[in-house]
Amino acid sequence: MRVTEGLITDKYLFTNSKIAEKKLKLQTQLTTNSKFENMSDDIAGSLKAIKLDSLIKKTDTFIVNTKNGIEFLQASISSLDQMTNQIQNVMKLATDAGNPLNKDSYTTIAQSIKSSLSAIVQLVNEKHNDMYLFGGTNFSEDVATIDSNGKAVKSTANRSGEIKVRISNNAKESINISGNQILDSGIFESINNVIDQLESGNAPTKAQLDDLDNAYKNILNVQSLAGEKYNKFTNMQELLTTYKTQYNEMLVNVQSIDPAQIMVELQQQDYLLQVSYKLLSNTFSKSVFDYL
Repeated sequence: MRVTEGLITDKYLFTNSKIAEKKLKLQTQLTTNSKFENMSDDIAGSLKAIKLDSLIKKTDTFIVNTKNGIEFLQASISSLDQMTNQIQNVMKLATDAGNPLNKDSYTTIAQSIKSSLSAIVQLVNEKHNDMYLFGGTNFSEDVATIDSNGKAVKSTANRSGEIKVRISNNAKESINISGNQILDSGIFESINNVIDQLESGNAPTKAQLDDLDNAYKNILNVQSLAGEKYNKFTNMQELLTTYKTQYNEMLVNVQSIDPAQIMVELQQQDYLLQVSYKLLSNTFSKSVFDYL
């Protein structure tokens, strides 16, 4: 069989093409810091990278959801904190009214209590992102109002609805405190009764003061529940952030390259190219009769 110059040239070009292709791939890996540009470069690694990327995106969504839940609960806790301050003020005023020296001040005390009650109603009706903090899933009607006599009127709408967000593939958590827990606490009825008692010219009775104290304790329980929910969401956010960090590290391990190793391989390809040039030079310096 004759070895023609054309055959030698084709073999040389094929070899050089493979070397150039390998060099380009290595240079691309250095530029992108990724082991594979196309899925066919490493099917197993690509599939693992796709799965990790999907996990990262889902985790990002869950982190955003927990962040929204934390913000909603922070607003709820702030409202409850201010509410308890106003209730404490009402309790102090109601207790002070029992002092005989304040008998002539019942009207003034009643008015001060009405001001605190109005503030409490306003806090119960507060919103976050156009959603009532204590309105359940009813976003169109106030939870409570103040009538023409300065007393509280509760909404008859159902306020037990839960606003839920997804925090994992298999779990949703409510970010709100049921408005019914405030409406059923007895706080509005007890304050209204104290106002009626004062406006009738009498100091609040012990039973009325006890009702007010019990209602206050019920609000404290609601406040405690909000704190528990807040802690749960912050803990979940920290856990999700940890998961995301782990997924990112795993993705880097799957995709990233070893620059030092790539440089060594590039040098090897350059060496092979130089060898190829030298062999071609030696080959074409001979006569074609040498191959007969």
